[in-house]
Amino acid sequence: MISSGAAPAPAIGRRSRTRGTDLALWILAGFGVVTMLAAGYAGLAVPALAAVVLPLALISYQKALLSWQTLLGLILAVILFIPIRRYTVGGGFPIELEPYRVVIAVVMLCWFGALLIDPDVRWRGTGLEGPVTVFLMAILLSLVLNLSKVAALSEAVLKQVSFFISFILMIYFVGSSIRRGPEMDRILRLIVLGGAFVALLSLYEWKSGRNMFNGLGAYLPFLQYVDQGEALARGTGTRAMGSAQHPIALGAALVMLLPLTLYLHRRDGHWIWLASGGLLTLGALSTGSRTAAVMLMVTLAVFFWLKREETIKLLPALFVLMCVIQVAMPGTLGTFKAILNPAYVVQEQSQEMGSGSGRLHDIGPSLDEWSRNPFFGQGFGTRIVATDGAPDGAQILDNQWLGSLLDVGFVGFVGLIWLYVRAVRKLGRRARAETGADGWLPTTLAASITAFAVGMFTYDAFAFVQVTFLSFVFLGFAAVIVRPDNEPSLLTRLRAQSRRQAVARPAAR
Repeated sequence: MISSGAAPAPAIGRRSRTRGTDLALWILAGFGVVTMLAAGYAGLAVPALAAVVLPLALISYQKALLSWQTLLGLILAVILFIPIRRYTVGGGFPIELEPYRVVIAVVMLCWFGALLIDPDVRWRGTGLEGPVTVFLMAILLSLVLNLSKVAALSEAVLKQVSFFISFILMIYFVGSSIRRGPEMDRILRLIVLGGAFVALLSLYEWKSGRNMFNGLGAYLPFLQYVDQGEALARGTGTRAMGSAQHPIALGAALVMLLPLTLYLHRRDGHWIWLASGGLLTLGALSTGSRTAAVMLMVTLAVFFWLKREETIKLLPALFVLMCVIQVAMPGTLGTFKAILNPAYVVQEQSQEMGSGSGRLHDIGPSLDEWSRNPFFGQGFGTRIVATDGAPDGAQILDNQWLGSLLDVGFVGFVGLIWLYVRAVRKLGRRARAETGADGWLPTTLAASITAFAVGMFTYDAFAFVQVTFLSFVFLGFAAVIVRPDNEPSLLTRLRAQSRRQAVARPAAR
């Protein structure tokens, strides 16, 4: 049964709740019928059978399977485990779609239907409406002011705009559909354990050169594999790509999940979360990505900012982790020491390197290009780079902030900065107001979101769906945490203030 959270409604017979469930069932059943007919017409027995069995299972177990929490978990599982742009759902259908698009489209359709007819399902504010509105208006005006360019690239522009709107909708879906507490904790456990599994397979890929995610078609026959070419190498082994589109994107995604292991360990007190944190760290390093290393340092800096005393107590564990890395991945620390050397970075990134130029080399020419359309850019989604099928396409910018400045101009650039800064500031205030495990949840989310935002300086983040999708889901989590109805009580705030003063007194002496 569909509910506004994961918990079923106490009164199953309520008319509004029944209508919401019925609508979702009809949508899913209709989707299954269409899929069955198309698959049957194409002679595909397995998809046709799945299209019949799936709706029946949903009807039989609607109470658990159709909760919004479960559907969010399904979306996250698909994003984590089915590599984007490496698999399509085709096999004779009129169009080829990627699995994550199908799942998100169906869930969003059910949610919008429930919003229309079920008063218990509400669109809730996130506290991020200001920056979201500014950025969306910048996108719209960038398109209106560049109509001729947009018309020539209408299909690509429509794809990019729909992508970004789906990211924004995910903030509101998460913020409206789950509650802080057991519901959110279950989702966090799912993505952390899922991320740890991806990290484990990434370590195997780093060692053996074999990507286990390239063989999913053997277990899910409806998936069609799209070859992504040869693996990349750096330092002591293959750069693991796992279920991501690129090693950089994989490293960034795993680092974003890493801080959550501290919260879950504080919450549950179980060793499995420390082990998951170790795996996520090793998996991130197996990508050979400077971006992942920078994001790790940003994460630690945010911990010092929000939870200094507790973070200092964790430093011995960090030393143990360094020893584990040296034993499990010999030579890796040396590789990162070399590629993070400032002199090496400046020299490498100042060179011109074909379609993907050095990050520092890009700045001057990009600012010259931006000066032609400074306020609203040259049109969101109109910069088609060489790797997108345009041999004479635009320069690949390994800097999402610079790319956004060109796409949507100064106005959109400010809106995007405002979005991340506002979320992190709200989480920071909540982290300082809460103690114990509760205070670590906003702290870890602030660390993850800040790390993603800083990492955007070092790669074109929005080109990689998995990590970008996770960042917007985390913004949805932030909206849930900072919502006024989750405001800590006066007693909780006084206890937090008293604890901070008690810690400060010995330091003052």
